[in-house]
Amino acid sequence: MFYKKLFILLLFVVAFFSLSCAEISYDFTLQDLEGKPISLSDYKGKVVFIDFWASWCPPCRMSIPYVEKLYEQYKDNEDFVVLGINLQESKEDITKFMKKQKMNYPILLSDNKVISNYKISSIPRFFLIDRNGDVYNKYVGFAPGVEELWQKDIENLLK
Repeated sequence: MFYKKLFILLLFVVAFFSLSCAEISYDFTLQDLEGKPISLSDYKGKVVFIDFWASWCPPCRMSIPYVEKLYEQYKDNEDFVVLGINLQESKEDITKFMKKQKMNYPILLSDNKVISNYKISSIPRFFLIDRNGDVYNKYVGFAPGVEELWQKDIENLLK
């Protein structure tokens, strides 16, 4: 019973911190694992789900299967994109971790500017960007159940 109450409280905390007014996202150009430059503006007109993460972060590791499930669910939808942004780990470590975790969504390598612009002080942190390039919602931290909020917001934006 205690854990159920704790879980519900945690969901309310996550939901509270995910509330935000629309704000402009910051464009960025980051390299993917093959060295190809990818810009957020490349996806203008699409809904973009961004996952800031690192392999050493336990909540990030817990969230990855849920982000992967989201990616798999929408990978054939041309109006939706999932981008992972890894926080300053080596390409080799990221690639090894991705294979172990069976991650298929695109991963970009962060830089100090994107970390600063998106005010990344803790991870995981998720941003949902609407078709106009504005931040529709941000989600701080992860707890099982928050993926239902992601799903609801994504469906609202894809209508």
